[in-house]
Amino acid sequence: MPVVQSSAYVSVETVTTLIRAIANDMIFSQAGEILTDNANFMLPLLNDALEYFQNECNNHGIGTFTKETVITPLTPTQAPVDPGVQVNFSDSGYFDGVQLNTGPQQFVPPDLLTPLFLWERQTGSTEDWVEMVERPDGLPSVLPSARFRIWEWRQDSIYMPGAVQENDIRLRYTGSLAQFVSAQDTLYFRGATGALAYYMVSSYLMSKNPQAATQAESRANERLNQIATRSARMKQREPITRRSYGSPTGGRNFIPPHNH
Repeated sequence: MPVVQSSAYVSVETVTTLIRAIANDMIFSQAGEILTDNANFMLPLLNDALEYFQNECNNHGIGTFTKETVITPLTPTQAPVDPGVQVNFSDSGYFDGVQLNTGPQQFVPPDLLTPLFLWERQTGSTEDWVEMVERPDGLPSVLPSARFRIWEWRQDSIYMPGAVQENDIRLRYTGSLAQFVSAQDTLYFRGATGALAYYMVSSYLMSKNPQAATQAESRANERLNQIATRSARMKQREPITRRSYGSPTGGRNFIPPHNH
């Protein structure tokens, strides 16, 4: 009688079991002789395969790693009124123009890879979030106001002009999964068992049998393409158009990036 799954997510043990089956390391038992869960190389290679898999998924626009968080509070800038002053927040904390505030909170999520969109509103208020405008080619010189208004991602930090009031930031970003520390961990990605297993086998075989490693990578890419197709078909259910340069409703105009 088939076993009914209680969750869409599988354990890392499920992945390592498939790895042993692919590499023909189950002659005596499912625990394997070489590719065991406790082998010194198992987790490093598996985490390397996970990182490669995540990067490929992000490159294909798969939305599983899209996340949101709220960063609060970002205090008013302490610098003198100067259009050249910029504030920023990063893994190190929040720089208010004068000093770095570390505080008890984490300003940038530890799993952040790339910020996508930012919104802001005054701390403690229930007003609507106001979208901020990204300036990927550099921030202009502007005086501090009630809002941060614009932002730039550089040096793994989010830079903005200062604000004269305390604001919260809603951050939408591309994140990553936590690294595995044991076979009892959970793989929080639907349908990724085969792709991850074949990527890991490819890395393991690279120094032993390059031809077999290439074949394993090819199978991994086939599995990844299946996931990418699934994601693309889901997105095709909705009409998607490019963002307009103008704002017919009279709101803030979209400013396209400069081409150098």
